[in-house]
Amino acid sequence: MPRLAKRKPTVSLGSIGYARLDDYVHRVAFSGDGAQLAACAASGQVAVWEVPSFRSEIRLRGHQQSALTLAWHPKRSELATGGQDGVVRLWNAKSGEERAILTVGEQRDWVEHLAWSPDGETLAASAGKVLCLWKISEGDAPRSTTGLPPHKTTISALAWMPRGEGLVSACYRGAWLWQVGKDKPLRAFPYDGALLSIAVSPSGAYLASGNLDGSVHLFRTENQQNWHMSGYPMKVTSVRFDHQGLNLFTASGPAMVAWNMKKFEGTGGRLFKGHLGWIREIACHPSRSLIATAGEDGLLCFWEPQESKPLLSQEANRNGGLSCVAWSPKGAWLATGGTDGVVSLYSVEGLES
Repeated sequence: MPRLAKRKPTVSLGSIGYARLDDYVHRVAFSGDGAQLAACAASGQVAVWEVPSFRSEIRLRGHQQSALTLAWHPKRSELATGGQDGVVRLWNAKSGEERAILTVGEQRDWVEHLAWSPDGETLAASAGKVLCLWKISEGDAPRSTTGLPPHKTTISALAWMPRGEGLVSACYRGAWLWQVGKDKPLRAFPYDGALLSIAVSPSGAYLASGNLDGSVHLFRTENQQNWHMSGYPMKVTSVRFDHQGLNLFTASGPAMVAWNMKKFEGTGGRLFKGHLGWIREIACHPSRSLIATAGEDGLLCFWEPQESKPLLSQEANRNGGLSCVAWSPKGAWLATGGTDGVVSLYSVEGLES
């Protein structure tokens, strides 16, 4: 009996609605239960909507300068935001009430990176060269952990190990693994250049960095073995592992390159072409080998690891470019943010089988 060719899924997007903030949208993100969507903008605006109704908008008012980043608590309706005012603000995202204001360092540098630990007990924030960690329990005042020494240069990225074994920070000359409560790194991952983005594989076995010199570096977290992939046309601004860690996706300008991690040897990267402008963010589906990319050309594209052409390519912003993209926790919804302040919510259809 002849084998039937595997049918490619027909994926489509259903527009739920859109809202407009005052300026460039830096981040969009869904809450841990997928019931809320948050976005922050260069105007300082932070907004939260119910999902999937995309109604009952709550404005979180506090940042007087650009709101650069946000992070949801993994289990509670609690949102952390940071920006150019040099502080982290904690919010009750249901009521809009500001719970606490946390200062990151004495210089009041921009807070550019926030990350909750997987168990939700610790919040990490970076501003300039300073990395701060707080223990945060529901109903209690945030408590700062052991003070960490300043990095030698500006921190460019943060990522928790998958089971909360530690926090990885990156900057010029490498990355470092920190343990909560310790003032010295558990391990250094040296690199002779500037790291712009980092990702930890779901198993915790690999740390990938996208670098200013147009390369990707892959470190093994348990030994000194590593690989270097160069030859990118420009700096590598985004690196992401898929949900099983079988593929590493990397963005450099308008191009995306995927590396197969199953038999990784630092060769055989697959080039994906579809964007006409810079890819601003890569988002991996939470439970499928499906990738979404948001481009400054206004295109929203879906990709499968084995196909170099997009499964879906849709003009998601006709009046400007896309700046960010995020999947909901179960992959049923997808949100984008635009350079013109537009936040859009979509249903993702055709992935049921």
